[in-house]
Amino acid sequence: MTISPVAIALPQSSLTEDEERLVNEMLNRLAVYEVSNRLKEAYYEGEQRIHHLGIAIPPHLQNIPAVVGWAGMSVDILAERIDWQGWRSYEGDDFGLSEVYEQNSLDIESGLATKDAFIYGTSFLVVGSGFDGEPNPLITVESARNMTGIWDNRTRRLSAALGVNANTNGVVDDVTLYMPYANIRVVKVNGLWVVADRDQHNLGRVLVAQMVNDPRASRNGGRSQITRAIRYAVDTGVRTLLGMELNREFYSTPHRWAAGMEKDAFLDENGNPTPGWEALMTKMMVAPPNENGGPNPTFGQFTPASPAPYLDQIKGLAQMAASEMAAPVTYLGFHTDNPPSGDAARIMESRLIKRAEDRQSHFGRALTEVGRLALLVRDGEIPDEYSRVTNKWRDAGTPTRSAAADEVSKLVSSGILPADSEVVLDRIGLDPAEKAQVMNERRKANASQRLADLQAAVQGTEVA
Repeated sequence: MTISPVAIALPQSSLTEDEERLVNEMLNRLAVYEVSNRLKEAYYEGEQRIHHLGIAIPPHLQNIPAVVGWAGMSVDILAERIDWQGWRSYEGDDFGLSEVYEQNSLDIESGLATKDAFIYGTSFLVVGSGFDGEPNPLITVESARNMTGIWDNRTRRLSAALGVNANTNGVVDDVTLYMPYANIRVVKVNGLWVVADRDQHNLGRVLVAQMVNDPRASRNGGRSQITRAIRYAVDTGVRTLLGMELNREFYSTPHRWAAGMEKDAFLDENGNPTPGWEALMTKMMVAPPNENGGPNPTFGQFTPASPAPYLDQIKGLAQMAASEMAAPVTYLGFHTDNPPSGDAARIMESRLIKRAEDRQSHFGRALTEVGRLALLVRDGEIPDEYSRVTNKWRDAGTPTRSAAADEVSKLVSSGILPADSEVVLDRIGLDPAEKAQVMNERRKANASQRLADLQAAVQGTEVA
């Protein structure tokens, strides 16, 4: 995708001066971050170009497609622990947001936003009205490669956003400006930018929520999980693998030496030099004694270099990468002879779990805003009671089913949780379909029991 950092001139009759300024500002921002975002994506996919030192590995051997997947793992091991299950309310009324969640397949789509936020540092969720056959409201996920926004620290949400679309040649010719009062689509026609559509919704909010990974006060746009430390470990790991490949190529066949052999011993019957393999496997194996009275030929073999130093270096780099990821080194393929127990594994994962829970808090702000925007688009207002709506997350840890069941059993027996609470079903890890089936069976059982009690009461009255 090609994004020009040069400001575009839009007809004054199409956009206001402020709108034109915002379009240019955000187009420039996308252009500035495009190179960085492409680099992060290349590392995630294992397609990055490695800068070689040019000392040990000849240039013509540097094209071996060695890959170290730690950059992708730094994203995936955290994304796998972020599982958003929708909105819920303290009072049980979620204002129909469960239907919005299901109709927009947000169990999957939210994961796309999460992974892009981990790769690029941020991602976006856009809320709008759906066409015929589409969910209404319609919620879509946009990458930081083709959307950006301006964050308002006072309101803690976007004050403007811009999405871009590229043509088949990768050139941007279609942009949409999202403002609190309108969505404005601008397209290029015969080299000129004109407004193709202006949706004057007047809802008082930009219909885009920004999901930010690991923000801080001085960098509220977040940062990628593919940090410079991860990239260095990956680059060094690839160079180490190339060195091991080079070592294998040189020492796959033992390197032998011979002393006391005449030069003619390495020529064939036509006087041509004997090929290397033939010399190794025949001439040096059956060399005749020296016929000129000199010392007989002597032979030896160079000791091949072991790959162990390369593997030790890879392991050291893996430990560095694991520390940066806050993950056990076993996640990177280095296992011990004695697997850790469940409690020991959870202790080893404690930093990773805490990091995942921290991301849930940050992402929850964006997802809560998505719920507000969905209600605005659908109903035209946000009810006051929406403040009681929260986000529902799967446990970021890795508890076993038996441990979860034991915990729930103790909470129920102690009276902290009622046995028929939906929280009990969440704690033991049932998915939404299983929970719905259990709740339905409970209602049937309760109805049958009430009917049996009523029949017993009627029979008792008749007998009396």
